[in-house]
Amino acid sequence: MGFFNLSSSKVAVFTNDEVYTYNDLKNLPFNSEEKNIILILCENTIDIISEYVTAMNSEHAVMLLSKELSFELLKITVDKYKPKWIVGLNEFDGYITVGKRLVREKNIPIEIHPNLALLLSTSGTTGSQKFVRLSYDNLKSNAFSIQQYLNINSEDRAMVNLPISYSYGMSLVNSHLLTGASIVITNESVMEKTFWDLMKKRNVTSFAGVPFTYQILQRIGFVNMNLPDLKTLTQAGGRLSEKLVKYFAEYAKKKNKKFYVMYGQTEASPRISFIPHDQVKNKYNSIGIAIPGGKLEIKNEELVYFGANVMLGYADCLKDLKKGDELQGVLYTGDTAEVDEDGYFTITGRLKRFIKLFGLRINLDEVERKLEQQVSTAIACTGNDDRLIVAIEDDQYLNEVSEFLREIYHLHKSSYKVKILTLPRFTNGKIDYVKLKEMCL
Repeated sequence: MGFFNLSSSKVAVFTNDEVYTYNDLKNLPFNSEEKNIILILCENTIDIISEYVTAMNSEHAVMLLSKELSFELLKITVDKYKPKWIVGLNEFDGYITVGKRLVREKNIPIEIHPNLALLLSTSGTTGSQKFVRLSYDNLKSNAFSIQQYLNINSEDRAMVNLPISYSYGMSLVNSHLLTGASIVITNESVMEKTFWDLMKKRNVTSFAGVPFTYQILQRIGFVNMNLPDLKTLTQAGGRLSEKLVKYFAEYAKKKNKKFYVMYGQTEASPRISFIPHDQVKNKYNSIGIAIPGGKLEIKNEELVYFGANVMLGYADCLKDLKKGDELQGVLYTGDTAEVDEDGYFTITGRLKRFIKLFGLRINLDEVERKLEQQVSTAIACTGNDDRLIVAIEDDQYLNEVSEFLREIYHLHKSSYKVKILTLPRFTNGKIDYVKLKEMCL
């Protein structure tokens, strides 16, 4: 039996127009005597979902990349990792078309560890050649933990509008299909009326979003929509402002729904912690408690996670794919944190997200959090040891932000700059801080 159980006539996937059972998801096998790489260029379509579950059942190593990846970056990845199959592309030099797949013409011996199941990029669509190596046990462990704390059952229907090449989107698919539940797939934006028409048409019971998604939901009047079948909302993929956590917690309480705030990293397959829905209003500034089966500790200010879902390690090149479990279930997150008397953890910043101005150590994440409490606009901070840069999207808050920086941090006007611009984001909605720094400095 493979990773997914596809021997069922129960509905697995809904699209706007069609319904597909678990049996329907079986595609032609990826036949090869040796373990190879299957590269899938992802979009939320039935063809890609079918190829994904078939690939995961093949015991080959599956590499997920965004369909939005530029051809130049795709070529670098293919040249470096030499996948035997490419799914989601019409042609590529050195490959022939077999059905809907591209198959490499030359046989290139590759040594891949037998436990390696999935390769996820560390940087979305920016084309980093560094991948997270995840095992079958990593993925199943995390999926079952998510099922447990979200109480996912076979009657649930999850909206999957996040890219499945993104660990959050991938975990939605895994946690529901491994339970025998259903997913509703779409590439539509939450800003489109057709998205909400689909939610109602398919009686969606759970919705997932990143912080940017929830910012949009507040603007479009989501809380006034009539969605009687929706019972669970989850948020991950970055820190949601305290104002919005309270806003959606209040909405959930009023509408008798459950709102979960979660924290994770791709390196943990990806979920690490969550705030139970009945504690979100009380612990709104925290990342909650460790998921079932996991454990959190703080060592020298850094948050450390222990669990069966911790990755095998990174891959920077083809030869890294033969490596086994290098981390042994221990992940140093790179986040600084503190824990309260109830055992709830709060992220205080990133180890590398600090600058020093005139000897004053400034936590850029903390500046963002404090500003978000003052003004209602998207905010991102960057800078170096010469200047703090605060980028905002609405110019009406320019003076208020400047005054706040002077009063709270006692900064001279020469040591900071407030810029008005559209914040650069990845396709998953997260802020691209590398690009922001390039734009501002």
